[in-house]
Amino acid sequence: ASLRPPPFARPMADGDAPAASRRPPDTPFRQQKLKAWRPILTPAWVIGTFTAVGIVFLPIGAVCLLASQSVVEVISQPYDEACCVKNCGSDDPDRVDLNPCNLKITVPETMQPPIHMYYMLQGFYQNHRRYVKSRSDRQLRGETGLTPSQLTDCVPRAYADADGPDSLSNVINPCGLIAASVFNDTFKLRTTDGEPVSLTKAGIAWRSDVEDKFANSKETGTNFAPFAGQDCSPGSGYCAEDEDFIVWMRTAGLPTFRKLYRTIHTELPAGDYVISVTNGVSEPGKDAPVNPSTGRAQRTLYPVHPFGGHKFVILTTTSWIGGEKNFPRY
Repeated sequence: ASLRPPPFARPMADGDAPAASRRPPDTPFRQQKLKAWRPILTPAWVIGTFTAVGIVFLPIGAVCLLASQSVVEVISQPYDEACCVKNCGSDDPDRVDLNPCNLKITVPETMQPPIHMYYMLQGFYQNHRRYVKSRSDRQLRGETGLTPSQLTDCVPRAYADADGPDSLSNVINPCGLIAASVFNDTFKLRTTDGEPVSLTKAGIAWRSDVEDKFANSKETGTNFAPFAGQDCSPGSGYCAEDEDFIVWMRTAGLPTFRKLYRTIHTELPAGDYVISVTNGVSEPGKDAPVNPSTGRAQRTLYPVHPFGGHKFVILTTTSWIGGEKNFPRY
């Protein structure tokens, strides 16, 4: 039997153009025929390559190592242990700390400015997914009129009263777990003779954060105890515009981290120094700092004992390659 064209096929008439082909052009690139080189990795070739790379990077590593070893870094003892005087168990709610607490720190050799003062926390997981999300960038930028229902990422730290209304009077500003756990120990440095060392706060936060990402609004500080007694008006430089707060809000990626507290622009000669750690506000006529939100004496420093963490103070210089980290140089 002869083959018949399908009924829908139309015979090609004289003068009709042939149907366009869907075949890619016959070029090496389109047909995947480009020339390639596949090296044969013989032992001699591999050994020679690694030796050449090692020879190139050996002087680079030596320069980086020397730069790192030129850094002078001093780390205090864990002051969460040194400052506790009573009920120091990890789950004891009646803990009592020295407040203020004085720590002795020894500088082994002269430190040249700029010298950076950090606080370091161990065992604090700022990288936890729920913790990292628990903030409102709109609120931190100074946007107004945000009710608790609009701050879904901050729950449960969005409502001052969980059973209260969805109104501005019941909102927490700034909301979220990051702001609620803001580090609030303060430090002063002096010589053993009582001579204070000048500490500079300006410039500890990223300029882009200070200029673009954090601003007070007329609602900043609402139902937020850490800002009690501060001037949270727009442009005041306190509360959400405070550089200590801004530094804390940039979360760390590891459970042991350090955050810049102050910068020292004078030389520190070798010798002993005293770091005074305080939590709360000093008021005339009162022997101990008080909690500004309650008006009562502040009995503890920033708490890390409930999760088994530790706190340190660090003084360090820097080099052109950064701080004292030898591992990457090796």
